[in-house]
Amino acid sequence: MAKISDDVLDQIKARLSISDVVSEYVTLSSRGGRLWGLCPFHQEKTASFSVVDDQGFYYCFSCKKGGSMFAFIMEMEKVSFIESVKMLASKANVELAEESPHEKQKRSLNETLYDLYDKIAGSFNFILLKSKQGQKGREYLQSRNVHPDMWERFKLGYAPDDADWLYDFLKKQHYSDDILAMSGLFTHKNATYPLFRDRLMFPIRTWQGKTVAFGARDLSGTSKAKYINTPDTPIYSKKHNLYGLYESLDTIKKSQHAILCEGNFDVVAMHQSGYTNAMAPLGTSFTEEQVKLLRRYCTKVTTLFDSDDAGQNATAKALVLAQRFGLENKVLKLTKAKDAAELVELEGEQALKSDLQTSLQGFHYLVNNAVKRYDATTSKGKSAVFMSVRPYLDATESAIEKEALIKHLSMLLNVDESSIIDDYLRGKQFVAKPDVQATSVGVRPLNPATISVDLYAMLTLVNNRGLYLQTRYKLVVEDLEDKEAEALYNVLEDAAREDVGKNDEYILQMIDDPQLRSDVTLSFTMEEFKMAPLKVLNEAVNRIQLRNYEKKRLSNKRLLDISLSDGTSDDGIEDLLREKTEIDAKISLLRQALGQDTITGR
Repeated sequence: MAKISDDVLDQIKARLSISDVVSEYVTLSSRGGRLWGLCPFHQEKTASFSVVDDQGFYYCFSCKKGGSMFAFIMEMEKVSFIESVKMLASKANVELAEESPHEKQKRSLNETLYDLYDKIAGSFNFILLKSKQGQKGREYLQSRNVHPDMWERFKLGYAPDDADWLYDFLKKQHYSDDILAMSGLFTHKNATYPLFRDRLMFPIRTWQGKTVAFGARDLSGTSKAKYINTPDTPIYSKKHNLYGLYESLDTIKKSQHAILCEGNFDVVAMHQSGYTNAMAPLGTSFTEEQVKLLRRYCTKVTTLFDSDDAGQNATAKALVLAQRFGLENKVLKLTKAKDAAELVELEGEQALKSDLQTSLQGFHYLVNNAVKRYDATTSKGKSAVFMSVRPYLDATESAIEKEALIKHLSMLLNVDESSIIDDYLRGKQFVAKPDVQATSVGVRPLNPATISVDLYAMLTLVNNRGLYLQTRYKLVVEDLEDKEAEALYNVLEDAAREDVGKNDEYILQMIDDPQLRSDVTLSFTMEEFKMAPLKVLNEAVNRIQLRNYEKKRLSNKRLLDISLSDGTSDDGIEDLLREKTEIDAKISLLRQALGQDTITGR
């Protein structure tokens, strides 16, 4: 995000009205409380381009383009956001003080931490490669069959066992105790005691190559935590970074393909074996932030997680996430070892290459796994298979692709496609739209009366962003079904994390989708989304939760019906009945909160 202070934007808007700016390009006339003119972005004979001065936004009801004065200049002059601010600051005689004292202090802190991590990464690397202290680390890497060229490629290092070394070293570099306390390199209980002792160090680098954190493997054999990572700091958040992304960047840009592994050693083993597009999440499941980061550089993701239950669960989640964000997804599976690092250690790079010859499309992998878990010869088993792969179907945007996936599932389960579609539609009120609709119809005008409760809630929230943090504790993005609402939720989360949510201009700059940008822009000019926002959001949250529990009740009912007809054990039926009671109680409470009559669940 650009380093333009909120104060600068506010000063420009205080000295210039949007009509002042627009009228230099468009002849405006007043009608119905708005200013109107012929749209400068498309040919028209009847004025459909409107400007609302008190809201500070323009909007064309024909081509659906809209935004602030900054967006208008960007569009008319074909310049960046920063350039549009500079142009309008000059026009308004506003000094372009790019940063407030607080922002300058924050940037200075970040730059100091970047410098600190760069120095200590270099020192750890030097100790591993050249120092007598690093002998233990070198011997360990050799025992794992990690080649020295990988030590250099990934800037691997060694943190000495000496508990005083790190603090003394950094103090000699003139870092203050306050900086060291925020660095994530020392324990919370003792600000001079190193988090990393007698460990092999894996520098974690941003896509730009800046070291911001470390992953560390214990070499003492005495620590309960074999692997640990730097905690979140002002410059590092594990869900926003990927280990090996920087080292893989050239390859994934060329191939448009990334491979996700489970651990740091797996990434190193893959690169050593020629798979230089491999990377790994950082001690967490694959996150939305990570898939957004990858989507900048590639169109395809292949997973290669461990073969144990945890690895397979991580695979399923990663596939659904990749599918939801439009990335082609596949799965690689090892047969000779549980992970890539183990196979390279035991048998070498060629063995890994030989074992990674084939991949399986993500949905086919999920279906195959589900068939192995459930007895697909019974109706209950077929239903369980369907329920286990349903999240992937939900994540599939294209109606054509969804139809092909359902066809594959019906053939494998020997069930009519119509039965699967019927179950799917009854569980989720969803009408798939043809892929061509967006291009043939274009951006739709915002009509608050026809949008989903999800989108209505998110538009209320984007107009009342002070309520975001308290709302996120009641409503998570997975609760939403509307894709626009999900995208706007993610924008609000990113804005809160980056602390740039004050000005509407920044929010609009973070929205890529033209339809969503148009909806948000128009919502900023409508009083409807600003009236009684807390009441609106509370009701929306209750409605969304009620919808989700009603879906759970329908699923519970289907499984209960199947269990009763299939002779399931009494314990199994009791579990389902207990679940039904809990769901009915939740539904009853939510209906009461919404002022609805309680309806006993069937």
